[in-house]
Amino acid sequence: MSKFKKLITEIHHRSLWQVLLIYVGAGWACFELIATVAETMGLPSWLPGLAIVLFLLALPVVVATAFIQDREPAATVSDPTLIPVDEARTEAARRRRLLTWRNAVASFVVALAVWGVVATGWLLFGERATPEEVDARKSIAVLPFDNIGGANENVAFTDGIHDDIITHLQKIGDLTPISRTSVLGYRDTNKNLRQIADELGVATVLEGGVQRSGNRVRINAQLIDAETDEHLWAETYEEDLTAENIFAIQTNIAQRIASALKAQLSPEESERIAARPTENLQAYEQYQAAKQFTTHNEEPLIRVKVRMYEEAIELDPDFALAHAAVSLFYGNLYVSFGRDEEDLSKAKVHADRALELDPDLAEAHSALGQYYYKGFRDYERALEHLAVARELSPNGSSYNWIMAIERRMGDWEAALAAIEKAVELSPRSVGWVEELPTTHLWMRHYEEAISLSDRAIALDPARNFSYHWKAWAYLNTEGGAEAAWQVLEEAERIRGRMETNYSQVFYGRAQLRILHDRYEDRLRQRTLETYPGDDTLSYYHAKAHSYSVTEATELARAYFDSARVVLEGREVRSPQDHHANLGVIYAGLGRADDAVREGQLAVEALPVSKDALMGPWYVATLAEIYVMVGENEAAIDQLEQVLSITCPISPPLLRADPMWDPLRDHPRFQALLEKYSQSAE
Repeated sequence: MSKFKKLITEIHHRSLWQVLLIYVGAGWACFELIATVAETMGLPSWLPGLAIVLFLLALPVVVATAFIQDREPAATVSDPTLIPVDEARTEAARRRRLLTWRNAVASFVVALAVWGVVATGWLLFGERATPEEVDARKSIAVLPFDNIGGANENVAFTDGIHDDIITHLQKIGDLTPISRTSVLGYRDTNKNLRQIADELGVATVLEGGVQRSGNRVRINAQLIDAETDEHLWAETYEEDLTAENIFAIQTNIAQRIASALKAQLSPEESERIAARPTENLQAYEQYQAAKQFTTHNEEPLIRVKVRMYEEAIELDPDFALAHAAVSLFYGNLYVSFGRDEEDLSKAKVHADRALELDPDLAEAHSALGQYYYKGFRDYERALEHLAVARELSPNGSSYNWIMAIERRMGDWEAALAAIEKAVELSPRSVGWVEELPTTHLWMRHYEEAISLSDRAIALDPARNFSYHWKAWAYLNTEGGAEAAWQVLEEAERIRGRMETNYSQVFYGRAQLRILHDRYEDRLRQRTLETYPGDDTLSYYHAKAHSYSVTEATELARAYFDSARVVLEGREVRSPQDHHANLGVIYAGLGRADDAVREGQLAVEALPVSKDALMGPWYVATLAEIYVMVGENEAAIDQLEQVLSITCPISPPLLRADPMWDPLRDHPRFQALLEKYSQSAE
């Protein structure tokens, strides 16, 4: 028998093939278990790899000891003829197999024990990752995909693929994917991956590109550890351009990312990310073109976008995702541009149709939730659908809407938790980020509101809301007027103009009054032609209050009357604002009964019980009206309510505002300020 045949025979006799196969399988199973344990306990990422190395090092020992042991004869008796030859050979083979198994188990246990000693040492003396750091490893930013080839007609298609992959990842609860709004700013950036990851607060980054040529599509994607620049996974897909292939690629990318980041993926999540929204490629492309179409919140452009979505629906009437999208924009048209009942009705029709087609579509539940919120202030029903949307897409955009509703319902802690999650998912979306200081401001967390306003301003210095709310936070602190003015001057330096056209709203009027000595010269020099914006009502309001502060009664009355003419000639779109403004104007004209009636109508139109966010402004305005007409006791009643609820009006502001000078010596007013000053400490 040749040496090779003899070796094969020995391997067979010792069951070495089976032992090695089971050894490798057991090693892999242990590695998976060790990797899970290491991730859960915050152990370093190299420890699971060490286990593999130890198992591999033990493998030659298993092979070698299978041959160097068991050299003794199979049977040791004085007369071997007493044992049949076949039985002796069988016994020898059994002994060899037992020795091989014993050595394999011993080697495996030794390797595992060495790993255990190292892991235990690390647990006792090493620096472990916190649960937050473990979760951070599952955070990811999907950077805008490259449109390979650069053809303009493929831009929307490429952006759509990018958008859809993020949407898929948002459905995986164990991941933290950054929203598309926050990553779009990194298109064509010169920043490296570590800088981008630091700014977005993620551990991993996905890069990719799309090349479309004729009826073929090529998509590449690579997942990169931002700290080490290590490629965790990469793949290139090249397929015929069909809806089925496009959605299969997107699903596969999401699944591979989840696997690479060790994210748990439930069967329901797997099913949702595998769902195909349409079988019609043309409808899908039309939907993506609509989705990428920019409107700048202008009504004509929004209606163009709506029509584009409707064309996608015409191509595929069962396209649930398109129905949900068009519902949202009909809702936006209703709430922002005239409250046309036909727009609201269409929002409902499309949301219902989307839900009928796909009861598990997060976007459909979100659309219906927004319909109830925007159309009827039906907060309970809105939250029911938004909660379902959040469950179906745990990292989607539902948090921002939940925050908005919780604030209006007066559940401020829930609202704060929702907006903090929204900002975590979209850290560079200024529209979301600026809601964080706003929420703290209403909760009278003035230091937090000031610091978080700076974060929003840094993202977009051209926006004015953050400056105004930061200034308002300072005005609610003792001696904060100078700091507030510096904020407004900074806004003027950055934006090129000083905004004073907020005098129709309580906080705008109070700001103007407290800082009047800084505003006065500017306001006196303003004409309608040089006043910021084109709001004549705000212009007359500002002039009237400026002259009221300096007790230039006749000039104040003249401007109040001009404001009255403008307001009474306007279409009423917001009853509460209309009544509040008219009440202040009538008070300035000395029409006390009319002023009080309008102020009360404003409070009734939007009471605090119906809107905890905006309702307090109308209570404060009614207090303002009462003081202007000389009903001081009634004014204090309203101020007591204002200070007892959650809103951004505090004793320091009331002390600084000259509006309340007639109440300074009133014992109730003094006691009120003292009471709520102490409660804030």
